[in-house]
Amino acid sequence: MKIIDEKPYYKMSELVEETNLSNHTISFYSKKGLLPNTVNTSRNMKYYPEITVSVLNMIKYFKDNLSFSIDYIKELFDYYNINFDERSELILQSIEMLSSEIKNPISKKDLDEEIIKEAIDLDLVDNKDIYFKTEVEVLKVYEELRGYEIANELINEYVKTSKKLALLERQLSTKVLEKTGFLPEVLVLNILNSFKPYIFNRHTIIEFKKS
Repeated sequence: MKIIDEKPYYKMSELVEETNLSNHTISFYSKKGLLPNTVNTSRNMKYYPEITVSVLNMIKYFKDNLSFSIDYIKELFDYYNINFDERSELILQSIEMLSSEIKNPISKKDLDEEIIKEAIDLDLVDNKDIYFKTEVEVLKVYEELRGYEIANELINEYVKTSKKLALLERQLSTKVLEKTGFLPEVLVLNILNSFKPYIFNRHTIIEFKKS
């Protein structure tokens, strides 16, 4: 590691060691515009800012665990205007990328106005002009539930419970940060992508088996 302008930077060999990715792979991601800008020394040595390790771990997670293509990851990075300066903001953006697929965009005006309004009021989706694949799927599920005359009070309670769970997730992450002084971005993604769905679905199955 080298200190440049009072900030830590990595050489390529150090990135390889930290991430277990090859020199070729890291260079490829850099050419794709997926990594922060490098700093060149007088000896023409490239140095990568410390946050590059987090970015590479995030890309690796998306590829290995979610089967995202590099082109789609690039599309996500561009859409969310990835912040290469603040690690906490980068982790937040990675959660957004994990939660909502920016595929098959549909204009708000092309969706059922009443369904959209009710879903927004229930805090199921945000109020915006364009909705993507995951959000449209949520709207379709809500519309189907509505067709069965499911009381909105129950859906509202579902959202409230989700907010409580989100608070617990944040507290879990905060405790790790307090204990270690460092919050692994992969741990955050694993809580959201594996830990939470498994535990939630496990207890859903247990509940259904009761009847």
